[in-house]
Amino acid sequence: MNAGEIGAAAGRIFNYKAPLSWIIRSQEDQDDHGIDCEIELKDTNGKALGQESVFKIQLKGQENCSFIEDGQKLSFSVSRARIQYYLQFNIPVILVVVEVSSEEIYWVSVTDNQEILEKVNNSSTDTLTVHLPVENMLERNDSDSFDKLLVAVQNCWDFLSLRDLKLAVNNCTTLQPEALNKCIEQVGDALFRAYHIKLEQLLCDRQFHDLYQQASDIIQSKIVPTKDRFLATLYFDYAFKVAPYKQLKNEQIEEQLKLCDYLLCLAREQREPVYRLTAIAKARSSLFKFKVEQLFSLHHTNENFSSDSFEYLYMNRETHKQYHDTCVQLQKIINMCHRLINRSQFNILADLMCDFALSIGMFKTIHKARGSDEAITFLDEWFEKMLHTVLMYSSIVGDMRKVEQLYLITNLQSELKAIVKFDVRELILEHCPNAQELLDALDNVMAGQEKSKPLIESSIDEQKHFFADMAKNLGMDPDNKECTFGQIVARGLKNYDPTDVIGHCEHMLVDYRPGGIVAQQLRMHSAGGMHLLVCLKHKHVMGTGNLLIKAFDEPNGPEFVLGFKQKYCDHCSDCSPREDEWCWSLKWQQEERTKYQDWLNKFDL
Repeated sequence: MNAGEIGAAAGRIFNYKAPLSWIIRSQEDQDDHGIDCEIELKDTNGKALGQESVFKIQLKGQENCSFIEDGQKLSFSVSRARIQYYLQFNIPVILVVVEVSSEEIYWVSVTDNQEILEKVNNSSTDTLTVHLPVENMLERNDSDSFDKLLVAVQNCWDFLSLRDLKLAVNNCTTLQPEALNKCIEQVGDALFRAYHIKLEQLLCDRQFHDLYQQASDIIQSKIVPTKDRFLATLYFDYAFKVAPYKQLKNEQIEEQLKLCDYLLCLAREQREPVYRLTAIAKARSSLFKFKVEQLFSLHHTNENFSSDSFEYLYMNRETHKQYHDTCVQLQKIINMCHRLINRSQFNILADLMCDFALSIGMFKTIHKARGSDEAITFLDEWFEKMLHTVLMYSSIVGDMRKVEQLYLITNLQSELKAIVKFDVRELILEHCPNAQELLDALDNVMAGQEKSKPLIESSIDEQKHFFADMAKNLGMDPDNKECTFGQIVARGLKNYDPTDVIGHCEHMLVDYRPGGIVAQQLRMHSAGGMHLLVCLKHKHVMGTGNLLIKAFDEPNGPEFVLGFKQKYCDHCSDCSPREDEWCWSLKWQQEERTKYQDWLNKFDL
């Protein structure tokens, strides 16, 4: 084959293997001498995606290629002048080499390739050797191989942005004042865009500490434009919801509300509807979430009181007030959603849905018990229509983060799953076929999850986490040392598992005697009250309203303050260690209490 035939064959092979979503424009009749084609990506509707979805291809063909390093790299020679020409472009350039005999296609990025840049700068030869990794092979119908190339294209765009930024700064010394002001504005936009890219990367990599620091620097800067501080605050807010740096529940709520307030202030400064609507949506979803969490805890713990008790009547009244306040917040969110639809602000609507969808599922458990049939039906129908709208929009625009989040929420939250009658997966794939791999991966993750278990069958850590969360939502934060009720919960959590006290001997038992409104409201066996340390063999008993371990092991002081261990266990010859596989659990506790209840009930405290 001559050179012309090889070139023609290479073009046909490349066009055959290229994805249908690529718009391939020949450049042979353009001024881009040496550039064979320009590629632009299009969406599922055939619409071109815009500037950063465009790149250039230099297509080369060889009948048989040369490989080096045990076949790991393809070695290809290109003139120095040609490489320098490629590097002048303000658009990514990809070198593609087709081995015609095998019909295999290899590629390498030129624009940001450090090896190529070093050779251009350090070599004086007229011809340069370019190495194409064999792993960069394009296969027909293999989306992964083409996606890898597109990632390289995006990296090239980032490289070009930084290169242009440096060039703009270097040129500032030659500009007149008016032109300089414009240049400073453009350089600032490019710089803050680079910061936004960095924040996005930190968020994806879950490097929350670095994200907090970077976002804080932008938010607190006096020279950063309002719109960029607004965006940095959104990143800060998202990270805080995932990994809050405050431990106390009330401090987390205060911090979240401060962020919402700051977004509202920035929106007023920016004076553009999209910022104002985003800030209001964030504030309303946050308030609704906090109201629902408090309502959920009040509603379910109120069931622990006797229906004819004063505590029940009082807590039921408080719960109904909270329910009314939550309904008011929900009405504001519903109005907000309709407002966003009327203004075609579907991206903000999608963000709002991601923020409050879980809260809707939690609210529905109370709404079924306290709301009217008409209100329940209305909420179900309204939420299903909103979810359908948001999922369709997010799928059409290819917002995979929102698609992933909403797909997981609607499949894992039982109350939401019961509301949604349409096929969520089918809707997403109808408008975004490329999401199939993501949905398959999410389905595998969900299939591997354990089904929810009753509290008594959960692990000890899961049980303690449940009671801690419930207490926090009721304003009894165990992490808050200044909260009296919270410290009762904290002591109860420390006493929750008595393994350190009874694990050494099978004759030992802790007879929990919970007492007080905290224990009654939470139904937590170790909260409040007076608990008994018991030797079932010798009938020794010691009571404590403090930490079990302190009552058990206290070696210091006079005899009457010594611990149970020092008084009885250290001198006992009947100590019988438990079996290695023994593990304390609520179920075991209940069974042991039942065995000895007649004797234990004699100790009426």
